[in-house]
Amino acid sequence: MEFFVFRLNKLKILDNREWFSGEVKVLSFITGKDVNLPALDALQKTTDIEEKRWLIRTAAKSVLSSKELMQIDNVKDGHQMTFGDTGYALYTADSIPVSFNWSLMLIEIDEDINALGAQIDSIINAPEFDTFTTDVLTLVAAATNPAALAGVAIVKHIFGAVANTMLNNKDDQIGLAYQSFNRFEHYPHGERKRDGVPDLSGNVFIDYSIFGTTYIPKNE
Repeated sequence: MEFFVFRLNKLKILDNREWFSGEVKVLSFITGKDVNLPALDALQKTTDIEEKRWLIRTAAKSVLSSKELMQIDNVKDGHQMTFGDTGYALYTADSIPVSFNWSLMLIEIDEDINALGAQIDSIINAPEFDTFTTDVLTLVAAATNPAALAGVAIVKHIFGAVANTMLNNKDDQIGLAYQSFNRFEHYPHGERKRDGVPDLSGNVFIDYSIFGTTYIPKNE
């Protein structure tokens, strides 16, 4: 048996985008074929267009369900968010994934966190999602690996739609990070720990860790 965990250990914010202190929403997505898109494996096995649409919608729901949304209050310039001595698990699994992608967004926004979560989840009910689904079906029609292509498109669409939902103007964005990991390069022995990793803007520095292990239960 295997065990896997991806943890967020610390975030350091240089500029909180406010005059004084503010409320910061932290949104994280962990995505990847091993993580939350198994429904797409059936894309190549069916010719029914409505079933394909349903599979894309199911995969999108799965991506949305992977989100972690938290609020940190009274954040000032230079603030360091620490998550105890164990870190905060953004993703756990009973098997070590071959690969996964991590998207992280920090926003200064006063909206209620529950209402914001509901807005994010409603993305797949928007008219734009039907148009997106049609575009994906056209995109993957002649693809040799439609599941992989559709998966990339879904994650890109979801995160873009989330960004549009959360951002009132460009000054609201505090930090944004995209990272891709694979077992062979980044955690061949099941472990990885990095501190002070800059985000895309250079405004946020991230500490994270990966731990994966294979074990045999005592009763086996």
